[in-house]
Amino acid sequence: MSNSTLKEKTAKGLGWGFIESISGTGLTAIISIILANILAPEQFGLVGMVAIFVTLGNSLMDSGFSGALIRKSDVTDKDLSTVFYTNLALGAGIYAILYAISPWVASFLGYEILTKLLRVLSLSVIIVSFTQVQKVNFIRKIDFKTQAIISLIAAVTSGVSSIWMALTGWGVWALVAQQLSKQAMISILLWVFSSWKPSLVFSIKSFKEMFNFGSKLLASSLISTIWNEIYSFVIGKMYNPVQVGYFVRADKFKSLVTQNIGQVVQKVGYPVMSTIQDDPTRQVRVYSKIVRLTMLITCTLVMGLLGCAESMIHVLIGEQWLPSVPYLRLLGLSGLFLPLILASVNVFNANGKSEITLKLEIIKTLLAVIPVTLGIIYNIEMLLWGMVAVSALSYLVHAWYVSKEIPYSLVRQVADIIPFFACSAVMGGVVYVIGNAIELSPLLTLLVQLAAGFVITVISYEFIYRAEEYRDIRNQALKVLKLKK
Repeated sequence: MSNSTLKEKTAKGLGWGFIESISGTGLTAIISIILANILAPEQFGLVGMVAIFVTLGNSLMDSGFSGALIRKSDVTDKDLSTVFYTNLALGAGIYAILYAISPWVASFLGYEILTKLLRVLSLSVIIVSFTQVQKVNFIRKIDFKTQAIISLIAAVTSGVSSIWMALTGWGVWALVAQQLSKQAMISILLWVFSSWKPSLVFSIKSFKEMFNFGSKLLASSLISTIWNEIYSFVIGKMYNPVQVGYFVRADKFKSLVTQNIGQVVQKVGYPVMSTIQDDPTRQVRVYSKIVRLTMLITCTLVMGLLGCAESMIHVLIGEQWLPSVPYLRLLGLSGLFLPLILASVNVFNANGKSEITLKLEIIKTLLAVIPVTLGIIYNIEMLLWGMVAVSALSYLVHAWYVSKEIPYSLVRQVADIIPFFACSAVMGGVVYVIGNAIELSPLLTLLVQLAAGFVITVISYEFIYRAEEYRDIRNQALKVLKLKK
């Protein structure tokens, strides 16, 4: 694939990837904001307490086969069908296990309703198992336009039904319905839009070949899931559902930025890096561009979010959620490095070094003992500060391993992102000061903060640090607005 073709496919993939996130996850977030104005923090907390089991179930069901299929250059129908039937079998088995252990989970956490919640929410594992292969096919083609359309439709339909349920007194089950109906609609539409359908064939050889690579990705995924979800579980055990609700709500706001950007970078970057896996010099050029663009967007949005956190939460979900503001600010800092960590994983997996990914996930999870211990001994705030420290350490470890895989030194990697941190930190600080200095309504305060953040960001990159990545975004935006030919 030529440089120009690769650049074009990457740009289109990133563009539609972000559109998918905005239309799918972004709209889902808006629905969640509406639900947060109807439902109580405790109800969000109850769902958050069992989330780790559902997420682990989905990771086990995939078993790393998706990553193996994406990387494989000569995928056959036999490979696809083998993975499809494997996913179905794993999905059914995992659901049976989750169904069986749900009473124990409820007893351990001290809330009887968790038995029913876990059993119903776990149905998503079976639903997702039907369409993993179809989704992989779209990713292999770097076709995120179709996925964006699907995400939009699913978000709208699930959102309407869940809001109706919340308004009519279904309580926590409105949140359950939102998740299940969204997954069900995505699965239906993936079947509708996909040209591939499974054949009645299963290859042991194909299974073994892909599992040899995918098993390491599975282990990495499981460890990563534990690392991401363990905090809600610990808070639920040590404190109460209300505090879990504050944590979950703050984490949703943070994830709207960091998780979505990270997932887009990972989904688009992986197939792109796989196509140039035999050209280290080219990998450095592509990867460094991805890193800089990722941090421009991430730092700007996260620092802006932290600066206006209080007024934003007040306006969007109400005064009852203000105790979540300190959680949001610390979670935002911890999430700054997530997109970079996910981007680095593409380097290892694309080069067939999934064992490095596994090793790094083990290290990261061992480091997570620090914030969990702080949370158990002291309080939630200390747990969150521990998360910030672990996130920064994890990024440095990942960056060091990247420097061993491709000629992109740790010093150069850090130097490439520092200007974006600096520009965004100044902007976020000014936005925060404005929020505390002016005496206006929460809505007007938020609008002033957003306007100030935008102006400072533009000035920073137009006149102070003239990053090429900023110019690319600016020029594309102007084209869209038809202000520039």
